[in-house]
Amino acid sequence: MLERVTNLLESYEVNDYQIGDKVIAKSVKGDPRFDTAVWPGYNVTVTMQIVDSGKSEAILKILRLMNKANEANIDELLTVCSWEMENYFFD
Repeated sequence: MLERVTNLLESYEVNDYQIGDKVIAKSVKGDPRFDTAVWPGYNVTVTMQIVDSGKSEAILKILRLMNKANEANIDELLTVCSWEMENYFFD
């Protein structure tokens, strides 16, 4: 899913994002991923900063469609949250 998400961001020319690799997590759906023998695997976190609200809405819609298309594989669903930034600067 990471490659699909980063390709989506690149196609929308989102240049501000960070990737946290090997994130252990327990989610509402799917099995926990603690990178252990009992709970193998891990998640990846993508944090993105999108100033254009139209662009962010379009990306959120596509991410929701990606989940819908992948709903049979509960362990590969995306967890998405968003909020408006009061401040964003890079100086």
